[in-house]
Amino acid sequence: MNHKFIAALVCLGMTGAASAADVEFDKGADLSKVIEQAVTLDYPFPGQPGNHHNGPGNWDSNNFNNYHGQHADHVRFTRDCRRFNFGPSAGPIQSELARLESVEYVRVCHYVPDPPPPPPHPNPGNPGHPGNPGHPGGPGHDGPGNHGGQPGHGPKEVADQTKGMQCHEVAHDVFRRTAQLSMAPRQLLPWENDSFEVCIEGPRMDIRARETAYSYNIRENGNYDMRYELTPLYKQTTAPDKNGMSLAGWSFKDGKFLLSVNDIWAQYYAGEKVAIKVELVKDGFLFFNSSVGEKEFTLDPASSYQLAFAENELTKTKDFVDTRGDRGPKKYFAKWSFRRVGSISTQERVDKGSTEKITQ
Repeated sequence: MNHKFIAALVCLGMTGAASAADVEFDKGADLSKVIEQAVTLDYPFPGQPGNHHNGPGNWDSNNFNNYHGQHADHVRFTRDCRRFNFGPSAGPIQSELARLESVEYVRVCHYVPDPPPPPPHPNPGNPGHPGNPGHPGGPGHDGPGNHGGQPGHGPKEVADQTKGMQCHEVAHDVFRRTAQLSMAPRQLLPWENDSFEVCIEGPRMDIRARETAYSYNIRENGNYDMRYELTPLYKQTTAPDKNGMSLAGWSFKDGKFLLSVNDIWAQYYAGEKVAIKVELVKDGFLFFNSSVGEKEFTLDPASSYQLAFAENELTKTKDFVDTRGDRGPKKYFAKWSFRRVGSISTQERVDKGSTEKITQ
């Protein structure tokens, strides 16, 4: 009876098994081979890829794929930059070769469903596995030598910590290129400087002019080894040299204050003007200083300037308050600044700070 029943089952399943196992009945079939192939076929179970059954107790096939695999999304590229500076030169200039590198980061995510996938089937007779004695809350777990009272060992606690979409950034690709700049001949003033910045961000590289004395035409040559050829077009006005003027002295003599200033670039500003502004400040108690007044001197360029002024020659900028009164000697210091007046430099004011304190 049993042999007949098995034979009937084999016959009923031969059609489907033949299709799956590629059996050709018109050429004869090996029954033992058909049975072997039919038994080893891997049919999808509900919830696996290829089966979209989402009934109670099952989980979506998309969640299954995301749980067992990962997908990556582009997040960002790092940006790497190099600065190139070119000072005065009578001939062409070529920079050193710079190496730049940009890293691409991607976001890698995987989905842990809620509820989580079922735990592996426990091995009977192995204490401490889920569903067996020794599991948290199970008999004997709090006995001698066990981890009684320690939370976080059960499936529910693990699921609470890892359920949902889990993402993190990883380095995915690296872009490496080189850059070199060549500068055609041009004329700069001694304090002027041309500054450019070359950056790489992913597969893209770009060049930007930061501070330049000329407007430049920029030609690109190459791909991974990029060469930028810079050709000057026309001169631009630049800021004056902040260190072009320096304090030479500060004193009080014959009822007047005297501020001495040196100018190292006076010869380049011949025919133009220089304006030096002085503010006299009276030293007060602690931080309570008082501005006495200010005055601006407009002068022809020279290697040095002597600025003499009395207190009553200053323009009052605010109400003067003598915070010291008659307590000890009165001390003064000066705040000063300058600007170039003309077409060679911009007329922005350069703050030079304060002098030492002197006694009137």
